[in-house]
Amino acid sequence: MATNFNQERHYTSTGDIYAVLRALQTDRSSISIQFDNSGTDYTSMVLGVNLKDKNFTLDEFSNGEAHKRAESGIPFTLRASVNGIKVLAKDLKLSRVGKDSNGLFYEIDFPEKLLYLQRRDAFRAWVPGTLMVNALCKSENHPIGIKGRIQNMSATGFRLLVDGKVSPEPEMLESFNITTHLPLIDQDLGCDADAVYAQFVQERNHTIVGFRFGNLGRTEQIAINRFVTQLQRERIA
Repeated sequence: MATNFNQERHYTSTGDIYAVLRALQTDRSSISIQFDNSGTDYTSMVLGVNLKDKNFTLDEFSNGEAHKRAESGIPFTLRASVNGIKVLAKDLKLSRVGKDSNGLFYEIDFPEKLLYLQRRDAFRAWVPGTLMVNALCKSENHPIGIKGRIQNMSATGFRLLVDGKVSPEPEMLESFNITTHLPLIDQDLGCDADAVYAQFVQERNHTIVGFRFGNLGRTEQIAINRFVTQLQRERIA
């Protein structure tokens, strides 16, 4: 999945790159295009992603100068944000310019690597093992669910420790339904979250999975905030 294990991660897997680009398409996120660090940004949108051919399509740049640069083969950088994660792909080039009923579009090969920067949270509370805050995480690819212990939690996400190797490995931005119990406030929690990284630690025979909460309801967000705050107050973090 990710090539390292910190706040800055490079994705080199075709499947992970596809998942990120597909999320940008589904979210209809506006993306920023910049040529040769010129300092001028142009906007576009991901129109389609083809896993088999390992390419994606962008909407035509409305700026004439940007269109000329793209057609001439000048490499460019793509920047975007999806689910609170900043996405960056460098040295992209047009493979071809196509046309359909909606107008022109650009076909571009997948980048060799894609960088994403996860925003650091203001406070991430450590959840001690003695509390045994277990969670069950289900998705279409994991209908039985991934069971593990929550190691830390913040207002925006949590880290799960799972015994053994998780198979299949969670995909980048794979959507899960999470159920757990927050003991310090004695409240059950059910919500959606997206997987943002996974790492199998062979020497310890466990998998660490990072999740980012989805669109939380007011009740769920209040419960999470209370739990994190209580950890801090009790000096358990």
